[in-house]
Amino acid sequence: MKINVLIPCAGEGKRCNLSYNKLFYDIGSFPLIVKTINAFIREDINSITLICSEQDFSTFKKIIENINANIKLVLGGDTRQKSVYNGLLSLDKDTDFVLIHDGARPFIDQKTISLAIEQAKIYNSCVVCGKSVNSLRQITSDGSISLDRDSIVQVQTPQIFKYDSILKYYTSALEDNLSFTDDASLAQHYNEKIHLLINENNNTKITTQEDLNFFCPKNAYIGHGWDTHELVENRKLILGGVDIPHTKGLLGHSDADVLVHAIMDALLSASHNRDIGTLFPDSDPKYKGISSLLLLKEVDMIIKKQGYIIGNISAVIMAQKPKLNPYLLDIQKSIADALNIDINRITISATTTEKLGLCGKEEAISSSACCLLYKNGQEENN
Repeated sequence: MKINVLIPCAGEGKRCNLSYNKLFYDIGSFPLIVKTINAFIREDINSITLICSEQDFSTFKKIIENINANIKLVLGGDTRQKSVYNGLLSLDKDTDFVLIHDGARPFIDQKTISLAIEQAKIYNSCVVCGKSVNSLRQITSDGSISLDRDSIVQVQTPQIFKYDSILKYYTSALEDNLSFTDDASLAQHYNEKIHLLINENNNTKITTQEDLNFFCPKNAYIGHGWDTHELVENRKLILGGVDIPHTKGLLGHSDADVLVHAIMDALLSASHNRDIGTLFPDSDPKYKGISSLLLLKEVDMIIKKQGYIIGNISAVIMAQKPKLNPYLLDIQKSIADALNIDINRITISATTTEKLGLCGKEEAISSSACCLLYKNGQEENN
């Protein structure tokens, strides 16, 4: 069975306060449209066709050159309806189903795509919709009336149809000089029965500047921490609160847990606080020999009082010896328990320095840590 995808890409960036097509918006390491395309690079999809304007054609061409998939470009028309029609005409005539999806809906998930395809095969069409979560009212000539939101859905994409049928409907609409807001409305006008798939996952269409915060929220803060401690005899080696068997341990005023120290400094950095040397000075006897996990819990309390929550933590331990891979899961669990967060939010890795430097000569162990914090779950004003 041949299933092809059409992605209209003629969106502008005006409502996003952009001077260019919003599908070119950089979401970190690639344009927004690439995320949408990647969702449809699947074994059951034969080809992906981007329908774009002439002015954007060369940019889209450059983007798809680096994607290993069967992707082609087609020039659109002066309306979405004419653009989709051009896309339909460009498809192979032996296409069984065509899946039409907005380029500005990059969050569509694989499970929803699979369900939509399965149900289209059964019902000849399938339109993904979202539930209405707000109370609804309909404006009337003498005021307004309340509507039952459970009987109303918000139309999304993908919208899937048998290729021969949807091509016939689009051809008829052009001949009849009729205009529709989406593919399902057009198909229904020509007596196609529309099957709905209720999607409860995020399938937001990027429309306004606020929507762009899904990629780079203003309330996100990145922190970085680094620490190094000397390896000496007659000391325990504590990393992430876990006692690691070794002939040497780390020297320090506390338990010298270099990993936890780096994580604490990352958290304090992201939350605009002073470092651990300032908060827990080695001149204070109450910190003598203290478990660094207790200090980590104290740091966690500090940032929580300021309204921060932890998104994730990633850290690297640099040590020539001992081999730390057998202990990494225990270390991750220990840190997650101390912070009372899911272990999947903690990633700890270990590496050698190829016998170079203090760590490579087994004179010290270092750790680097990064974290992502969110503040109050709300946007901050710039």
